[in-house]
Order: sequence, then structure tokens, then C-alpha cells
Amino acid sequence: DLEALLIETKSMLAEYSDEQLLNLPLMTDQTKLMTMKILSRTQTCLHYTNPKSQPKATLHMVQYSLRHGLSGLSCLGFAMYGSYLACFGDIPTGYRYVKVAIKLAEKLNSRSSMSEALLVGSQVMGYVEPLQSVTDVTIRGHEYALAEGSTSNAMLILVATIVCSYWSGKHLSLVKSTVDDSLRIMASHSTPAWIWQTLPLYRSVLAMIGNVEDVPIILGSRSDIETEQEKKMSETNLYLLKVVHFNKLYVSFMFRRYDELKQLAVAYDAIASLPFSTISISHCMHVFYDGLINFWIARKTMEVDWFDRGEKAIQKFRSYAQCSSWNFENKLLLLQAEQCYCEEDYESAKPSYDAAILSAKKHKFVHEEALASELAGHFMLETGEGSASLPYFLSAENKYYEWGAHAKGESVKSFIQKQFMNAEILEPDISPSTPAELDQRKRRAS
Repeated sequence: DLEALLIETKSMLAEYSDEQLLNLPLMTDQTKLMTMKILSRTQTCLHYTNPKSQPKATLHMVQYSLRHGLSGLSCLGFAMYGSYLACFGDIPTGYRYVKVAIKLAEKLNSRSSMSEALLVGSQVMGYVEPLQSVTDVTIRGHEYALAEGSTSNAMLILVATIVCSYWSGKHLSLVKSTVDDSLRIMASHSTPAWIWQTLPLYRSVLAMIGNVEDVPIILGSRSDIETEQEKKMSETNLYLLKVVHFNKLYVSFMFRRYDELKQLAVAYDAIASLPFSTISISHCMHVFYDGLINFWIARKTMEVDWFDRGEKAIQKFRSYAQCSSWNFENKLLLLQAEQCYCEEDYESAKPSYDAAILSAKKHKFVHEEALASELAGHFMLETGEGSASLPYFLSAENKYYEWGAHAKGESVKSFIQKQFMNAEILEPDISPSTPAELDQRKRRAS
């Protein structure tokens, strides 16, 4: 079974240092090379059709390489093995084997092996290295895929680049431009599978920006409108199903549409529990926003199940933060602030919100600085600190505009105007401001 196969693989690998792995003899027997190719294709098919069984093919690829020598496909085997380990919690060891895969591809001077190693490896690197730098890795992988003529890999790496750009907080006008170009390239190569993987996040980008008329026509339809064909595809593709539902849930949360959000959250909970055996950058972002959403619903409904789900997100992010404080410290602090709010531990909640804001600012996640400021504002307002909440909302508005999320910025601005009709409202500028700085400006203005 899978557990026994994993134990056997770990035992075999324990005999080798990284250097010894890289210096294993090459696989030259044509029959054995064909076996590796069959295992690789089986792994790819299972990845999309039966993710729970996919690791078996990966583990056999690793074992076959140890027994019979290295080939270009061994790079993919080691990278997928690293992704599998990371997916189930052992990120440091997963990261180790991803680096082995990349070094092996370099040693073999194989473009196809390098593009695959960088594609899979980048998703693990996003849990260890600063997320802003991982985009460079995916771009490099895309260049290798183009050089070796692999259209499928090149298109898939484009999807990974878009995901990394968005969640690292890159300015949304640049993200949109990248997606527009990528969708046109995908359409020209007739790769609808990757188009459908890209469109849900693209619509989140458009929702944040707002009032966007300049969108490409893809597969005969405007790319901002979900088609019946997409809906049918998401019913049979587990990955697409999860991506589609999450992005709808995410937009509802960002624009604070609670009733719609709760309905989507119930459906998403069942989808999120589906088995997946490789890690992706999207995965941690799904966990993060799902945690925030669960705490919000828990406060509204007083139902313990929602609170428990939020606590599970915190447990995940504690382990993530141990691997990369740069990427995950601010997110963990914000989840903990929302947890304290749910528990009515208001004395602990406020410093946690402030720490989340400062950490997001320090680590250059402007979109999450905006979100932390906004949620801190709602916390202050809903716990009777109305006047103290205003600087947080003003800061959130400012940071959303700085990110390029004009529709979201306008939404916060509208909320401020309705909530503080008798207060003097400061127009945000493009200069970075913390809630404390905005509070000082407000006092000076009055």
C-alpha cells in the first residue's frame, strides 16, 4: 500500500547524501528508460483523475532511479516526491528534494527536465523562500519550456507565474496585463485546459480592479464571463472545481457579502477536503482565506464547527511560519487576531491586528497590509471603538489603492462615508501610512 511504499522509499533515500544522489550512474537501458516514461505519464494522468493514487507512481519513479540509475525523468520524480512530502507537512525535506531535482537537471543539461523541476519546485519554494522571488523561478521555468518546445509545460508555468504574481502582491495592473497576454498565448496554442485554470483567478483580479472593459475574447467568449462549457469542465476536474469555488468565495469575502459567502463556504468545505497529493502556492492561500472566513461565520452564527475550522488554519500556519516567517508571519498573526476576536479576548486581539499590519508592511505584502487594516477596523468598530477604527479603515483604503484594487478601495471608501457621516474623511494618497500615522494626520487636520 501507499504507506508501506513511502516508508520503503524513505529508507532507501536515507542511505544517500545529496551529493551521492547526484553522482548515481546514468540509466542507459532503453527498456528501463521506457519504464520511467510510462511511470511519468501514469503519474500525470493520476494527478488529474485520481490524486490520492498519484504518489504511488511518484514513489516508484524514485525507487526505480535509485535501483537502475538516473535519467531526465528522475528530476521530475524527485521534484514530485518533494512536493508530496511538503503537501503532507514535511516542507523542509520536500524542499531538499526539490533542490536535488533542480541540481540534477542542471547536471544533465536537460531543458525539459529543468522546466519540469522548476515548475513543480517553485510551488514548494513558495513555502520557504520569499514569495516575491518565486516569480523569477517560474519565469525561468517558462523560458526552459519554450526552449525545448514543450507547449504544455510552458502554458502550465504561465499559470503558476500568474498565481505567484497575484498572491505576492504585485500591482494589479501588471497582473492583469500578464494574464491578458497569457490567455492570448494559450488560445493561440489551443490549450483550453490551462485557460480554464487561469480564468477563475483572472476574474478575481478584475473584481478587485473594477469597471474593466478591456478583456480578451477567449474561446469565443469574453474572459470575464463564466461559460456553460467551463461549468461542465469543473464538474469533472477536481482541481478546476476547487479553483472556481475558492475564487468565488474569495471575492464574496473581500467585498463582505456575508449571505453569499456563507452559502459558498458550505459548498467549499466539502471540496476543500478532497484528496490532493502535491503542494501549490494556491493551497496555503486557500487555507488562509478559508480560516478568516470561518472565523467571521463563527462570530455571526456562534457555531463551534466554524471556529474549529478556523483553528485548523492556525495550526497549519504555525508550521508554515516555521519554514518562512517572511511569507507566513503576517498571515498567522491575522488569523490569531480573528481567533482572539471570536473568543472575546479583545486585549489580545488588538495588538495581534497591529502586529499583522506591521509584519505585512515589513515583508512587502501590500494587499495583506490592506486586509489586516480593514479587519482591524471592523474589530474596533464592532467592539465599541468607533473613533479608533477610522484610521484603520483609511489605511486599508489607501493600501488597496496602492495595490491597484480600485473597486475594493472604493468599497472601503463608501463604507467609511456611510459609517462616519459626521466625521472628517481624509482622501487617501499613494504614500505608505500605518493606522497610527493616519490617526496623527486626522488629529492635525481637525
